[in-house]
Parts: sequence; C-alpha cells; structure tokens
Amino acid sequence: MAEQNQEHQHHHHHHHHHKRDGASLFKEKSLNAIKRNRIIEKWLKIALCCVAVLMGLLVVLAYLFG
Repeated sequence: MAEQNQEHQHHHHHHHHHKRDGASLFKEKSLNAIKRNRIIEKWLKIALCCVAVLMGLLVVLAYLFG
C-alpha cells in the first residue's frame, strides 16, 4: 500500500482555466447534458410511478366491479 501512495504523489494534474479550449467547452456541454438528463430521468420515474399506480388502481377496480 505504501508504494501505491508514493506513486499517487508523483502524478500531478494541472488544470488551466484561463484558456477556453475545445476540451473545456466539451466538458461544460456534457456536464449540462448530464444535469438535463438527470432532470428528465427524475420526471420519467415520477411519470412511470404514476402510471404504475393508475394501472394498479384500474386492476383493483376491474377486479372489484368486474
């Protein structure tokens, strides 16, 4: 484990924010896409839950009155 820790200390990643290159723009776009997808996923789950509840109610109603 000690050897691994030493190796980690040697690898330094330098991020330059003053330069707006294609990579940073792409990263920003993909981050925005991820945020948007999370919101869409959340609403899809809510919609699916509502549909599932409605289906369950319909099955119960059909069973009771059928």
